[in-house]
Amino acid sequence: MFKQRVITALVLAPLALAAVFYLPLGGFAVFISVAFLLGAWEWSGFCGLPNRASRVLYVLLTAAILALLYWQLPVQASWPIETNLLLSSLLLSGIGWWLLAIALVLTYPRSQRLWANSDWRKALMGWLTLIPAWAAVLFIRSTDYAASSFTGAWLIFALLGLVWAADIGGYIVGKPFGKHKLLPKVSPGKTVEGMLGGLALVALVVTAVAMLQDWPAQTPVWYVSALLLTVLSVFGDLTESMFKRVAGKKDSGAFLPGHGGILDRIDSLTATAPLFAIIVALYSGFY
Repeated sequence: MFKQRVITALVLAPLALAAVFYLPLGGFAVFISVAFLLGAWEWSGFCGLPNRASRVLYVLLTAAILALLYWQLPVQASWPIETNLLLSSLLLSGIGWWLLAIALVLTYPRSQRLWANSDWRKALMGWLTLIPAWAAVLFIRSTDYAASSFTGAWLIFALLGLVWAADIGGYIVGKPFGKHKLLPKVSPGKTVEGMLGGLALVALVVTAVAMLQDWPAQTPVWYVSALLLTVLSVFGDLTESMFKRVAGKKDSGAFLPGHGGILDRIDSLTATAPLFAIIVALYSGFY
């Protein structure tokens, strides 16, 4: 399993980064849409839909929503966010959903009475998870695109690096030293020590980048943002674990050998992308 996991990561990571850095905006929109539609297929498995046709319908409805939003909100026209009510509403709805998701996770299993027996509520939660994050990623990629096609790509790389650092720090500290369960009713494997390890590694990465940049004026913003985003990334993972637990699933799917499903790989990204996009907008790409 570990060997299969490593091989999959070595194949997919360069492909994903190549798409982020070298696809034009339209091509990147197609690439990210395909990934999120695969995530929608997996989410339909959480919803208790009665048959394959219902799951296909959920994915088709998701695709229609993404296409309509892209038509109304082409990535080239996303900036500035202050003048785009649709985009800002999507991002704020994503942040609002994750605040609610945190409350649901913290109060699980009592909170499942509010949604576990309602297929349409779980379907709506899927859209609130996927669609604002999709819009956020496209918005981030379009940052300052007219001046440089790589600015947004580096910002996405920074977000991915933060999520990866949180995961790696959580693993290398939580695996050998994790003693205190974080939320055992949601995810027995998560520990307080692991979360603190993720926060510590993220702080070290931010410090290293700040040193290389000669401690720019935005450094305090980087630290505060990294703290908030790291905590959100943990709850992104926990939220998916909560839905998998209710659905009786170990993995969200089997698209990625050794890694489970697409949602298992992008759960932290879906949680962090809307807030990261708002921060980028507020601080003009951190410049």
